Amino acid sequence: MAKRSGAIKSWVQTLDVAIAEGAEIRMICTTCKQYRDVDLVALRAKLGGSYSLINRRCRCRITPGCEGWNQPWYREGVYRHLWDEETNERWMRIDWERQRHVKNK
Repeated sequence: MAKRSGAIKSWVQTLDVAIAEGAEIRMICTTCKQYRDVDLVALRAKLGGSYSLINRRCRCRITPGCEGWNQPWYREGVYRHLWDEETNERWMRIDWERQRHVKNK
């Protein structure tokens, strides 16, 4: 069985390409585990077609009061994350530092 490549597919690189290819992308919260499908056309109208969801995250907007992060996932048989390992490690360091700072107050 072939090992899955960690590379993010070309058809989710920008909103224009994702829309043209009929990509399914959803935001999933790291804390409350809720998700919301992304309206790519509406997002393109707001941010432009060259905008990319790769290596992006935002505070949870799915569950009121949730302190988690919404992160993008794209569907290719199953949902796969839209960030690379370097970004994941950076996010983990940032979150760890934030937690450490909160505990030391």
